[in-house]
Amino acid sequence: MGDQPTSDRKRAPEEATAKTAESRPDETVVITRLAPEERDGSEEATQKLAEPAKSSGDETVVIRPPKTPSADDTVVIRATGPSKKRPAGDDTVIIRLPQAPKRPTATGGARKRPAGDDTVVIRLPGGPKPRTPGPNALSTARKRAAGDDTVIIRLPQAPKKKVAGRVVVDKKVAHDETVIIRLPAEAKPEPRTALDFGWAPWVIAVSTLGVVLMALAYAGGRAVAPWAMSAYWAGQIIVFSPVVFRLLSRLAGVAESFVLVMGLALNQYMLKWMYSPDQFRFPDELQHWLATTLITESGDLFRQNNALPPAVHFPGLAEMGAGLALLTGLPVTAAGTIVAGVAHLIFVGLLFATVLRASNSPAMAGVACVTYATAMHYLFFNSMFLYQTAALPFFMLAVWAYRRWRTGGGRKFFALAVVGIAMTTVSHHVTAFALVATLLLLALAELALERPRPWETLILPAVALAVVCCWIGFVAQDVIAYLEAPVERLAASLNQMFGGAASEEAGATKPVPLVQLAVQGMGLLGLLVLFLAVARDMILRKDRDTWRWAALAGGAVFFAGNGARFLGTNGPEIAGRLSTFTYIPMSIIAAIAIVYAVQIIPAKDADGRRWLSVPPPGVAVTTGRRLAGQVYIGTALITLLMIGARTGGWPPVSALLPGPYLAAAYERSVDSFGVDAARWQERTLPREARVGGDITAVALSSTYGRIDPVREVGELFYATSWTSAEDQRAQELAVNYLVVDERLGDMLPSNDAYFQDDPMAGRITEPLSETQLGKFDQVNSISRLYDNGTVRIYQMGPS
Repeated sequence: MGDQPTSDRKRAPEEATAKTAESRPDETVVITRLAPEERDGSEEATQKLAEPAKSSGDETVVIRPPKTPSADDTVVIRATGPSKKRPAGDDTVIIRLPQAPKRPTATGGARKRPAGDDTVVIRLPGGPKPRTPGPNALSTARKRAAGDDTVIIRLPQAPKKKVAGRVVVDKKVAHDETVIIRLPAEAKPEPRTALDFGWAPWVIAVSTLGVVLMALAYAGGRAVAPWAMSAYWAGQIIVFSPVVFRLLSRLAGVAESFVLVMGLALNQYMLKWMYSPDQFRFPDELQHWLATTLITESGDLFRQNNALPPAVHFPGLAEMGAGLALLTGLPVTAAGTIVAGVAHLIFVGLLFATVLRASNSPAMAGVACVTYATAMHYLFFNSMFLYQTAALPFFMLAVWAYRRWRTGGGRKFFALAVVGIAMTTVSHHVTAFALVATLLLLALAELALERPRPWETLILPAVALAVVCCWIGFVAQDVIAYLEAPVERLAASLNQMFGGAASEEAGATKPVPLVQLAVQGMGLLGLLVLFLAVARDMILRKDRDTWRWAALAGGAVFFAGNGARFLGTNGPEIAGRLSTFTYIPMSIIAAIAIVYAVQIIPAKDADGRRWLSVPPPGVAVTTGRRLAGQVYIGTALITLLMIGARTGGWPPVSALLPGPYLAAAYERSVDSFGVDAARWQERTLPREARVGGDITAVALSSTYGRIDPVREVGELFYATSWTSAEDQRAQELAVNYLVVDERLGDMLPSNDAYFQDDPMAGRITEPLSETQLGKFDQVNSISRLYDNGTVRIYQMGPS
């Protein structure tokens, strides 16, 4: 794709020869058969044939063949001195002239070959029968049978000189009978070994220095050091950019590209692990920690999990974590960290393999993977101990096996795809839905472009749809109700996006900071430019590749769903969850544009058209300064995308660094005070009890405390006094205990809401007051059961 210089393979033979001759001084002689009208033996014809093709000092002689529709039969003969050792990859063929034939003489000996006679016989493709040229020509002919197209080429005789009155031949030349014939094929590159890692170890070593810098930044964040944030961004760039730069250079082979991609994925997973190496802190990780712990304690699947009820029917992650913990004796936290890390690396490896299989380009596969690493949730959410993390490798396995099946791989790959579908279905509901949509998109693209229509391509999407529907319909029926809330939030966000009135539940949203908005907007604008360039190129070329068209359609879905990023409270989460899947095809489109140098601003054609001009055929081949410019610009763009993902993804900007407690900041809200209170609940309160509190208190009580959570208690906290209305609301919620954190009165929530389903979300202007937090001690029917100086637990009703 894109503009390119004409390669030597597509040049005319004369142009290719001239280009070779200009590159270095040599003694190449190009010899072809003569046309009949040129073989009259005249001196003029001889001089015409032998006239130099270049300037003085170049001994090249070009003898042109008759113009016939047959293939070019030019033979290039290089006359050199004694044979020398040739560099690897040199395809020169050296032919040493045979000695003079031995024939019996009258005395029984052999006739000697005349000194300086180094005649070479070369058989050329068929053509018109030549006439005998003149005596001074380079070519002579002998009498041949009909159809014999042998041409005898006599090289110039060795120079003669007089010695003691006699004419002799210079021995140095006379004994040199080597003739070199250079094949008219392209020079083959030096073959790489299967494990040629190239510069990958050194590049990964530089990237690892960024990991060390990130560790220092995290330590500085815990100590509230002012330099921590600067170290954070420097570390992120050092971890990421060297790998991108090397992959964009197009110099890495398959093994090197794979090592670079996997090394980057491992280093970035280390960044996630170092954020909280001792325990899980994100609420979703704690929910799956509990599910895994229940399996290790009982040995049974489908154990009730009050923290995340739908996870009971998607036990893939918990089963893997529990199996590793039981086999090794590791704590669940350590086993879960290993399982999540391995699953993440397998997903990245399968993504590389899928793009490599579709493009046959290691540069394409590598650039697609590093571009996908700029997804908003890639660094944390997609590599956490969550059931989506366990499902993503099987998702990618099914797509890769589908590709192999459709390209003649056979039934074994169809069976492998079915296994991937089944494992994805039992691991995560949303990923299973995305897999059905992906397979259907690939099948529809193939049906639309291939002739005759391959209807069998619909078999695998139908199988995926049937498996998912059966699992949800017969096993995981509660997932339908569970997904209603995020669907409603998505509808509210779309309502805001298209200018509708914001719903009461959505509340007001805090504006996105200008710098953060600018970085994210520039990255998205760059992706949009690449997307439009590839779309124009494919349309004007009349591209028929089904996978590229499927990727283009997926990229369009990415832009449609990514607008939710700028909607405030729920926007980044919704856009991030969608981009986990839609960013895969967008990354492939971006890789096509960057690696194949698709024209961003096309040149005008002969009719003066710019945007409708048909791109030149073939794939762009860039070298020198132009390639260097593409590498620098591509590295800058992908690094900008990474920075935008960190500012708009997870964790939020306020919690990019670990540190002291922050209200409603998820990972930053989990500390020893809250964990101790949750542990007390696990030891003291009955399992059937229902506990309410802020976002963090509910997450800890339902996991470490193993208590049924009540999340809709915001109204009870915002009231300045306890009245019959609050008492009635508590009875409706059937809440038995309330967890009150005094720090909610010291700071505003980091995420615009103290509680899940917060009635004041986005409209909170000051922390909770002492009156609001202290009113529970003034009610006779409410008893304080626990107090560690920061977190208090109250029993609702008489004790």
